[in-house]
Amino acid sequence: MTTKREEDELLRSAAPQTANSILIARRPAEQRSEFYLAEGQRLAHMGSWALSPAGRFDYWSPELFQIYGLDPAKGAPTLDEYLAGVHPQDRAVIAECLERMLRDRTGCDVKQRIVRPDGEVRHVRWVGVPDVDDEIFRGFVGTALDVTDQEHLIRELRKSEAELRQLIDIVPDFIFILAPDGTRLYANKRLLDYHGAGVSLETYRDATTIADYCHPDDLEQFVHERRQGLVRGAPFEIEGRQRGHDGNHRWFLFRYNPLRDEDGRILRWYGTATDIDDRKRTEQTLRRIEAYLAEAQRLGRTGSFAWNVRRREYVYWSAELYRIFGRDPNEGLPSFQSALDQFHPEDWSRVFEARQKAIREKTDYNYEIRLVTPNGDFKHLRVAGHPVVDDAGDVVELIGAAMDITAAKCAEEALRQAQADLAHVNRVTTMGELTASLGHEVNQPIAAAVTNANACLRWLTGDPPNLEEARASALSMVKDGMRAAEIISRIRLLFKKGAPQRELADANELIREMIVLLRGELTRYAVSVRTELAADLPQLMADRVQVQQVLMNLILNGIDAMKDVDGTRELTIKSQRTDNEELMLSVSDTGVGLPQQPDQIFNAFFTTKPHGTGMGLSISRSIVEAHGGRLRAADNSPRGATFHLFLPTKVEAPEWRP
Repeated sequence: MTTKREEDELLRSAAPQTANSILIARRPAEQRSEFYLAEGQRLAHMGSWALSPAGRFDYWSPELFQIYGLDPAKGAPTLDEYLAGVHPQDRAVIAECLERMLRDRTGCDVKQRIVRPDGEVRHVRWVGVPDVDDEIFRGFVGTALDVTDQEHLIRELRKSEAELRQLIDIVPDFIFILAPDGTRLYANKRLLDYHGAGVSLETYRDATTIADYCHPDDLEQFVHERRQGLVRGAPFEIEGRQRGHDGNHRWFLFRYNPLRDEDGRILRWYGTATDIDDRKRTEQTLRRIEAYLAEAQRLGRTGSFAWNVRRREYVYWSAELYRIFGRDPNEGLPSFQSALDQFHPEDWSRVFEARQKAIREKTDYNYEIRLVTPNGDFKHLRVAGHPVVDDAGDVVELIGAAMDITAAKCAEEALRQAQADLAHVNRVTTMGELTASLGHEVNQPIAAAVTNANACLRWLTGDPPNLEEARASALSMVKDGMRAAEIISRIRLLFKKGAPQRELADANELIREMIVLLRGELTRYAVSVRTELAADLPQLMADRVQVQQVLMNLILNGIDAMKDVDGTRELTIKSQRTDNEELMLSVSDTGVGLPQQPDQIFNAFFTTKPHGTGMGLSISRSIVEAHGGRLRAADNSPRGATFHLFLPTKVEAPEWRP
């Protein structure tokens, strides 16, 4: 037969909740109280005990046996058995505690580790108080609470706290905690070390005024912003300089964030301070560089820009570019079309073509445009830029600069005018030197006309008058007069001063006219002329007078180089078409040749003549280059020199877009 106790255990194992209800219901009130107490201890992992004055355990509750892993059938352990179950490292302390309890009849509250018979180590909080009844000491009663889980949790919390503290200390930022009123409560190690090796957390807390560490120049603003931020109660940021242990101040960005309870009250202020001194110095350097760049652009009259290729819009204009365009920077970036509207319509095609080529070929671009500002000022700009390519090889932006070259253009125009004036002076001087020769050229047709006039008179006064011969003499006289008028006309053109006027001209005709004009000089120095003029040459778009001046200078230089030479004096003048659609006019002589440094002959004021000005060839080269051509010189073999004049035959007209 089973006992009552065995029946109860079977019932519990079959249906614990239902069994407990049945067991409680069928027991007397005293047994129910004991059951409640045992269940409470089991659920709380807390056992109870009683210790006699002689040091013997009179009572151990069932849960206490469960905690210590002992068999209740063997009864409560002795003190020695109990101490044997205490962890060796805690045993001496617990023995001393029990001895003091029994000696002084005082209570105890101590934590200990126990080693159960199965080897498991558990943590127990042991609490005992004296049992006194009618002033009679009856021993001790107490509890033993299994706090293993709590100890493990505390250990994990301490570990996490240590790890968190270590993490906070190695974070490069400063971390601090403030009370709701701003009182300092905590600072991480890095913050304390920054202020000095002797600064502890207590020292930091005692330094209640911000002035202890804040830069004097930032103090007032920093205190004001901090006070306002604490009052508002919302996250905020402040920048300020803080003094370090070396006495130097560095810039920091302070961030404040409040921690609130469920009712919205601020419990703590958590803050960080990030060292931004390097960033501040970099910003100052960039601002300084930006100021230098802006000043350099202002002095150089050069503005910069960036144009986004995909969006087809400007993303940056420098201050100087706004000034060049006469725009207000406060109005923002202009659209591409509004900027284009300020360009001269004839230059639009140049802008489009340069940009499309830069995007298509990924190459730099350079062009000149004319600009009209909103107040009507007319300007010349030179624009240069290059494409910016992304990792995929696509052009994403065009970065460029626009230089105001209006002053340079005006100076260039003044220089051209000065060169034209100088060329005119050169022509006048040259013609002055040729006065005798030109007089001979003019006298010849005049003398012939006089002779023909006399002959005409004789034929008319004959009896009978010979009208046919008179008519022939009159016609010859007209031809001689026209020849003289033609020579004078050419001379007047060379003396004429005015703006260059380009027109279609026949190169061979220009050469023949100059040979006729300079025939006197050629005859004077016994120089023979041989021409090799190609037929069907394209016409030139040039200023006739200026080109003839170049030919005149080259022919006269050739004559001058041969006038003291013994032997053949021959001047060869050629015209021909080159492979790159140019006309080449050559003047060759059999004179003394070029100096040792031939490039110097085109420099202003360089001359090998005793009475030369050194301006003829310099002016000639300027005229040729103004026509888009080139002037070169080379030695002949065995003697003499040749000057090659290259002039373009095609004038490119831009394809304008409206």
